[in-house]
Amino acid sequence: MAGGNDDSNSIPIVSPSTPQTFQGGNTAAIQVPATSGASTPANAYYIKIVAAASQGGQIVNYSDRFTISGMTGSFPPAIAKAIPGGTAGPTNQDQVSNNANPAAGADGSVTPYAEQTGLTKYAPMVGLPPTKISAPKNPTPLNPTSAFTIAKTALPIPTSPMTTITASNTFSVSSIENTAAPAAAPSDDMAKFLNRWKD
Repeated sequence: MAGGNDDSNSIPIVSPSTPQTFQGGNTAAIQVPATSGASTPANAYYIKIVAAASQGGQIVNYSDRFTISGMTGSFPPAIAKAIPGGTAGPTNQDQVSNNANPAAGADGSVTPYAEQTGLTKYAPMVGLPPTKISAPKNPTPLNPTSAFTIAKTALPIPTSPMTTITASNTFSVSSIENTAAPAAAPSDDMAKFLNRWKD
């Protein structure tokens, strides 16, 4: 990561191609392209580690800030301006589902998903399936359409969102064996037709 201490004024420089596991060890190596950032201002870079919690949600840890020499790229002006100086990194975040920040819409009821910003978004609980399905004459979409632009060249690294946290289910579904007796075999003309295919 590079830039300020908030998702709104920082950008990812490089991310692992696949998620890592704690069982795989406590070290990782990532190649940082020289064109992905600049060497100045000093202490522009820091490492962001997102760890998924078994009970839902995540823990976000940040390293101290550091400088990478030999970089040949540049930062957007807003990102460069947001670099605070010093070596202290952003404050770690506890986003475990039982301690999520409600102001961010952890249960999906505070801020609608489409209106959230930043690297982490919060989605509401998956809805309970209905007992019947009706087909209205004039159906309406549940959510507004999303604007898009067809890419004609390589796109930049996306900055939002990188993680979506869905609220845990508060309902349970159970199934039982169907105890109804099976229908009797046909004995009419259909039975005669089916018997023709017995080998």
